Amino acid sequence: MEGLPKASKAKVNFLTLPKAVETPYDTGYGPDKNLKWEMEIELLEHPNQEVLGKMVWQTTAEVIRIEIMKLVNDSNKKDLENLLKDLKSCEWYILCDATGQLNIEEI
Repeated sequence: MEGLPKASKAKVNFLTLPKAVETPYDTGYGPDKNLKWEMEIELLEHPNQEVLGKMVWQTTAEVIRIEIMKLVNDSNKKDLENLLKDLKSCEWYILCDATGQLNIEEI
């Protein structure tokens, strides 16, 4: 998914739980400062991207990197299945505020 402009949103379905992936870029996160977090999504609406559908979203957004990953890391297998089921049960907005901070909101 293309990056979101400030003060905009994209509508998505989450298809997987996030996982850390190494990138060739300096992200400032992880032991080698090169981690992003990746989730498979179905992109339903985007303000700048015409191609919609299934794709991968890579992000360093705190909501994924800290909040969602804490749930993932603190969960047993059954809890992970329920977390994924909850994420898949509805559509979400990925919101970019006026400062560029990302968050997610259940629709």
